[in-house]
Formats: sequence, structure tokens, C-alpha cells
Amino acid sequence: MTSWRDSQRRGQTSTIRSHLTVVAGLLGLALVGAVLSTLFRPAADPPPVSAAPPVEARSPVEPAPVPTYDPELVARVERILERGRVSLGHVIVMDPRDGRLLAAVSTDTERFPPDRTYPAASLIKVVTAAAALHQDPGVARRSCRYTGSPWRLTRSRIDPPRRGNESSFRKALAISNNQCFAQLAVHTVGADVLIDAIGRFGFLESPAPGFPAGRVDAGTDRYALGRLGSGLSGTWITPLHAVQMAAVLHDGMLRQPVTLAGAVPSHPPRRVLTAELAGELREMLVDTTRRGTARSAFRDRRGRPLLGPVRVAGKTGSLSGRNPDGRYEWFAGIAPADAPEIAVAVVLVQGDLWWRNASQIAAATLKAHFCPDRTCR
Repeated sequence: MTSWRDSQRRGQTSTIRSHLTVVAGLLGLALVGAVLSTLFRPAADPPPVSAAPPVEARSPVEPAPVPTYDPELVARVERILERGRVSLGHVIVMDPRDGRLLAAVSTDTERFPPDRTYPAASLIKVVTAAAALHQDPGVARRSCRYTGSPWRLTRSRIDPPRRGNESSFRKALAISNNQCFAQLAVHTVGADVLIDAIGRFGFLESPAPGFPAGRVDAGTDRYALGRLGSGLSGTWITPLHAVQMAAVLHDGMLRQPVTLAGAVPSHPPRRVLTAELAGELREMLVDTTRRGTARSAFRDRRGRPLLGPVRVAGKTGSLSGRNPDGRYEWFAGIAPADAPEIAVAVVLVQGDLWWRNASQIAAATLKAHFCPDRTCR
């Protein structure tokens, strides 16, 4: 077996509208222009300056850089955030097949900058699951035993109890069972392998020029490791890291986001998972939107699938954080689960009063792409 090292409020609606910032690729906090044109490749040398150029001389005019984003999708995402009365949030849509950033919308880049790291919460469970399955594929067939609430973790609960409730690996991932994933981190994966896996997913490096690397703190004891593996603490990432993670589920490759047509990323794609393991994880993560933590967001009022035949694989996360203060809600996913063409990442900061959660915003974004005429394809 190879190792991982090898192988808000209603009154704010007008403010939200004024603060909605479409960031072409989210990689410059500005619309396309000179800054964007230098993000993924060096700028061309300036033409030589001549004191008195001949009248007939003409400076060659280079074509303007063409952004990869989809203007119609961007406009729909703006409306989704406005209707949801989201005051602090980011939505990123990426083509997982080639890394093209199709949409990147932020509501307030001053109070909630997209180029800063935030608590990754339970998104880290995808990494823990991948590391565990890589080390021991049989983990997928074994059950987890826990006591009390599956989301409450104490020092005594990082060890399997003799008696208690039981959950399959797949269900634990779908409902984001903190006890089961803390036990996985401590008893199956281990600190070194988990940190290595976090690095392989790209969390510990800059996702794009101008963006910071993520951070990880494994602590010094088994309880801290359990909290890290379950997403209760220890990992901070940018929204771009989240959409990259979702895109890895396409074929196991980590791709740097591309904002300009024809641009060459500074880092070539690299393999994180085997294609088979990526497919296995996608199939498991479909349960998140069908019967897990995002089930209600992906159903209409009659309980029918919101996107019709389009299956979505995803992971939710929720954790209190600071600067800005509030509850950080994540959704990162990919669709269709059978043949992925869209990866989406949403992060919101919720206060005491809110109208839509991250899963609902993600579901509406995917619906805007797959069901533009109310007929889902």
C-alpha cells in the first residue's frame, strides 16, 4: 500500500445590491483588465519608448484578455444572493475539467474579503475520508459506534464505546458525524498522514497568485487530532481552496483556477486521488444532498429533487468564527455526480437573523446552470 506521500437583515437589501462585486475569477478583486491579464502568466515587456517615432509607425494592439466567466450565470448568482438577503457571502463556480472559473460573486469584499482564510469546518471530512479510504479501503464497509449526539465530541468520545449507536461510513459522511470522523482521524489515519492529505488537496499552498496558503494546526494530543479530522478546529482555507477541493472529485486531479481564456496556470494539474477513489467519494457524497445535511436544500416544497435528474455530490460545514463574527456555513460540491461539469463552493457568515443557508444558495446556483428554462438537463 503506497502512502499519501507517494501515490441581516431585510433592510440591508439595497446595501447588498450596492456591494455585490463580480470578480472575474475572484483573483484580483476587480473586473477584467491589466491586473487580471497578469495573474497566470507574466506581463509582456513594454514597447520601447522612442523620442520621435515615425508618423507611419503603429504600436501593435494586443487583443484584450477574454475572461472565462459566464456573464449570464454571474447575473443569476447575483440575483440569488440578493433574493436570499445574503450580506456576507461568496459563490464560486468552476469547470472541474479544466479549471476555468465561470462565476465568482461576493457581497461585501471589504467586510468579508475572498482572499483571506476562514475556518474550513466539516469540509475537512472529505479529506479525512479520502485519507482513510486510501489507507484502508475496508473502512467503507465498517460501521462506527458512537454515543449521544453524533455532532458532540468530547475527549472520551474519540475512542469507540463498547455500546452505543452505530453508523455506516457513508451515513457518517452524509450527516457529518463528528464522533465517527474523530475516531477515524485518531485510530485509522493518524496525524502525519492527515496533514499530508490536507497538503495534497492544496490547502497548504496558495490556490492562485495573490491568495494566501491555508493553515493547519494538528495540536499536540489525540483530542486535537480528533477535532482536526472532524472539522471542529485546526484548518483555515480560502473560498478558492474549497472549490478546488470540490473539483478534485471530478477525476482526482488538483487544478489551479483559470480566469482568462487560453491562460496557462502557474502550477500544472497534479494527482490527489485515483480516479476510482474520486468516483467512490462522489457517489458517497450524493447522500449529503439526498438524505444528509443538505437534503432539504435540494428538495422543492413538494419534496421532489430540486434539480430533477441531476445528482449532486457535496459536503456541508458549519462552525463559529471571528473577523467577521458569526457562524460560517459552507457548501462545496460537484454535479452531475455521474459526469461532473460544474464545481461550486459557497461560504456565508450568518448572524442571528438570516434567510438562506449555504446549501440553499448552492442549490439555487446549480439550478440556474442546469435548469435555466425550468427544465433540468
